[in-house]
Amino acid sequence: MGSIRAINQQQVMLPPARCLVGRSRACDLILTDLAVSSQHAVLQWTGSCWEVQDLGSRNGTYVGDHRLAAGERFALAAGSRFRFARGGGEWSLDDASPPRPMALNLESGRVQLAERGMLMLPDAERPEVLLQAEASGRWIVALAGEVADVSDRATLMVAGETWRLYLSTAADGTQELEERGLRLRDLRLRFVHSLNEEYIELTATTRDRRIDLQARAHNYMLYVLARVRLADQAGGLAPADQGWISPEKLCDMLKIEAPHLNITIHRARLHLAQNGVTDAASLVERRKGTRQLRIGVAALEIVPL
Repeated sequence: MGSIRAINQQQVMLPPARCLVGRSRACDLILTDLAVSSQHAVLQWTGSCWEVQDLGSRNGTYVGDHRLAAGERFALAAGSRFRFARGGGEWSLDDASPPRPMALNLESGRVQLAERGMLMLPDAERPEVLLQAEASGRWIVALAGEVADVSDRATLMVAGETWRLYLSTAADGTQELEERGLRLRDLRLRFVHSLNEEYIELTATTRDRRIDLQARAHNYMLYVLARVRLADQAGGLAPADQGWISPEKLCDMLKIEAPHLNITIHRARLHLAQNGVTDAASLVERRKGTRQLRIGVAALEIVPL
């Protein structure tokens, strides 16, 4: 993803899609040089390249030896050097690729990157908070079993630390999800289980493709959710009402605690994403306004080994 580097200090930063630069604490890149204005300039991703814009600073913004006029935008290429006030430190655009959704720990400065439309906090190993991008571009957050919309630059308290969310990656402020590749609606999931249900193989098929998802620990959670949805289908429930279950009941059926359930859901989503499913974050859906969840695939099959 895009990155900039302070030439003298060797400081590296992963800028958000719109990175405000200046001395103000409200800025994303805070500079202490007194020649730098409170809100000096903005570095932003246009959808095709990075550009820097002077915000009417007193001492100017420079790309090479060129001083930008107030409000002037200047497109940057990899290796471009720029500075905020002539005497300020020089920066370089080391990586000109697009930004990625991410979260910044405001206490430690640590950055956690989103992966395939999913952002786990405080980290991917033991996520306490799960955020996911939907096809519409909005982001939702699952926190303590509740689901809500979350906006770019919102802050979240996780494990006693404050995180700022940078969820926009495009010039219009929306999250652009990859359009190519498999979608959940294209898949049929087939569970093959042993008689004691301790061993479960999972395959995903489309009209012209078969994905062997093998036997993984998280398959049992998906298998249980599939059984619930298939039972509702057999019972004649409307598709919108099929398969929903409370997290407490699911934990009881799986004999696990709620934090372990979140980790299991994350691993199942990530495994599917790694196999080319672009909306894998919706593999386990959460029902808005409730704490219920279900498997996000309607075409399901369960057969004994």
